[in-house]
Amino acid sequence: MRSSLGGSINSGLASLLFFTLAPAAEISDTELATACHSVMHEYTSPGVTLVSAKVIAAGQRNPAYCKIFGTITIDIGFEVRLPVDWNGRFYMVGNEGSGGRFNERNMGTALRMNYATASTDQGYDGAVEGDSYGYNNRQKVIDYGFRATHLSALAAESVIEAYYDTPAAYSYFVAGSAGARQALMEAQRFPDDFDGILLSAPVHNITKVHMWGLWKAKAFSGTGHIDPAKLPALAKAVYKECDDDDGVLDGVISDPLSCRFEPDEHLQLCEDSPTSPDCFTAAQIAALVAVYNGVRNSKGDDLFAGQPVGAEARGDMPPWMRTDGPESAWNDWMLVPAGETPRYLNFAKSFLRYMAFDIDNPDYDWTTFDFDSDPLLMAKASDIMDADDPDLRQFQASGGKMIHYHHWADTAVPATNSIEYFEQVQEVTGNTSDFYKFYLVPGGFHGSQGVGATHVSWLDTIIDWVENGNAPGELVATRDKDGETVFSRKICPYPLRGSYKGSGDETSADNFECVQ
Repeated sequence: MRSSLGGSINSGLASLLFFTLAPAAEISDTELATACHSVMHEYTSPGVTLVSAKVIAAGQRNPAYCKIFGTITIDIGFEVRLPVDWNGRFYMVGNEGSGGRFNERNMGTALRMNYATASTDQGYDGAVEGDSYGYNNRQKVIDYGFRATHLSALAAESVIEAYYDTPAAYSYFVAGSAGARQALMEAQRFPDDFDGILLSAPVHNITKVHMWGLWKAKAFSGTGHIDPAKLPALAKAVYKECDDDDGVLDGVISDPLSCRFEPDEHLQLCEDSPTSPDCFTAAQIAALVAVYNGVRNSKGDDLFAGQPVGAEARGDMPPWMRTDGPESAWNDWMLVPAGETPRYLNFAKSFLRYMAFDIDNPDYDWTTFDFDSDPLLMAKASDIMDADDPDLRQFQASGGKMIHYHHWADTAVPATNSIEYFEQVQEVTGNTSDFYKFYLVPGGFHGSQGVGATHVSWLDTIIDWVENGNAPGELVATRDKDGETVFSRKICPYPLRGSYKGSGDETSADNFECVQ
């Protein structure tokens, strides 16, 4: 990080800040407790209050560390975790879902790698305030939009410097999905905050992503409703048309945009049994066409990119979804059984009621959303929350590096959304290869490997770029099961894509190449 809040600490504490001076085994519990609590008592910084400092003993899933909880201004909360065996780097994590709580899981990941790590609550307590925190409170919306992340990063950096008696040598922001919106906001608004940013599947234009949720909900309602039991038939039809786009039949669609799949042409039309899992009614086919094509107003203008093919097949889901086995990524994110509400619609309804418009309305009926007029009414919310500014020249000038990747079979936010943003950045900046790399990963679902090879050493890659100047090019991804690699693939810098060379082991990335 190349900017920070001012913070000071009693110089007598320096002798206890042993992390760069002695092995962890030589540190007594008393010394650790003294150093941890002294930070809270001695640290000072305008607008920042350290509320608690606790020593957490080493356990099966964590090293020993000092946990600092603090507040900034009125409502912003932040937490910093400071390991005994510090690697000299700062790793800030983004939030998940709608935020409102610290990202314990990802901080734990960073801590186990000996990073000093931090998270913000984005200016509200989700357990107490729920999704209505922005109701008639523009300052809360600004905190959520960008201010809480920035100020928490600065506060965490100054706490780290105070505790270890030296600043972090390098700072990184690592996040996906909602947290990746925070990551892009940092690059756009606060280009000096981080040396390296690693982000995936960003919900960066959040007002449009919620509009996309409404579009899907409307398409799949009424006669357009499709029961998830029909997904195997949909997946079979999609993969019949698209699986060999990279030269091999491997259950992975490498470049969905190169495939022509037309629901009204490639799906069986129901004639006598509209509930049959093997066919689709005309209304259901029309719903699929609307979702694959994307959000459009009555004039036919494109408002948001459609869903690429490839997520219909069953694959590995993220652990937090607690599924009984492989499932289609269309489950819940696209289709739900009759009478159930999809998760994306619940997010969108809260946003529309408490944040989207100039006048909040807790009774807002989402079915009244007008795709001709209402997008313009969300302009002020967009100014605060959408991280869609393509001008990254200040981030480039600051020396920052950014890696952005998106799984092709993501149904929470389509990969086409990331493509559009990256291309907009290129239009403004020109060649981005010296500071911003973008990759598409075939077959991956939102936050999981889905049906593809998605395991890439992303963190090592961004670190090598930031600290050693080695810009990434072609990468290799593996699909792993039970500790073994099932197959591997080339992951190519956009707009290149992986293609089979025509001979050799089809499970090895060595026999694939990056092509236009």
